[in-house]
Amino acid sequence: MKARCISISIVPGAAKSASALVVLFLLLFVKLLQAAEPKQETLRAWDEHIQIVNLSVGRIATGSSPFLWADESRDLTRRLQQNEVVVTNHGPKEVPQGMIHDWVGVVFVPNVTLDQALSVVEDYDRYDEFYQPLVRMCTTVARDGDRVRLNVVATQKAFSVTAAVKTEEQVQIVRLDPKKAYITSSAVQIQEIADYGRPTEHPFPESQRPGYVWREVTVQRLEERDGGVYIELETIVLSRGIPLGFRWLIKPLVDELPRKMMLDTLNDTRTAVLHEAQLSTSRELALSGNR
Repeated sequence: MKARCISISIVPGAAKSASALVVLFLLLFVKLLQAAEPKQETLRAWDEHIQIVNLSVGRIATGSSPFLWADESRDLTRRLQQNEVVVTNHGPKEVPQGMIHDWVGVVFVPNVTLDQALSVVEDYDRYDEFYQPLVRMCTTVARDGDRVRLNVVATQKAFSVTAAVKTEEQVQIVRLDPKKAYITSSAVQIQEIADYGRPTEHPFPESQRPGYVWREVTVQRLEERDGGVYIELETIVLSRGIPLGFRWLIKPLVDELPRKMMLDTLNDTRTAVLHEAQLSTSRELALSGNR
């Protein structure tokens, strides 16, 4: 199959579900700070950053750059093959009135094929099973070939505050060749939920939305080699900036909580892929034994 460049389009107000798994920590400070909307200079800085991301994605898709971030270091590959999950932060990058957060993580799943890994990664209606307790609901709204639309509710709790977000997402699946695939996703709508899980639960009015996730892009890269599949997840998020008076409180969470969420997500993915592959092998053995 001919390689295709992937263009990531950003919709105003966009954020995404896999996003929800990584960036919900930004919603936890609703009670501390007033609602805000991105300024034009903030969005210009985001657009410039995404142009760079698109160029990088295009080079990767055409083979002119390494397919995986982990390919940049033999030490990283060695660590992954020793069952380590590797996560790094390429930010945050301060922009006018905002911040861009860029996290990348990768896990190696041994003794599975790309098809087996994709069968889990694309099984969106079971995400509430694979990614407990972060994903509370994930429903496929429509599917047309390699395009999928989803409704997702995800939550995160910290300091007795539960943040919840409902997103409508658009997913694009690209199979570059029998051993490599990309999945990009973005939300066409995001709704932040107040008092989640209580009788008073309700969506924030648009004019009062906390707006801690202003824009978000997620790219998954999967490659079968070395006796297994490498699964890489990159999440890029635009959020409001951290007010100076709160940096002492928020900065540790900006650094540590998303790292933990990325680690948990990749570990959960590996567990689900291995489990489903084992079930598939058992079923095949049972069928062959009955013949």
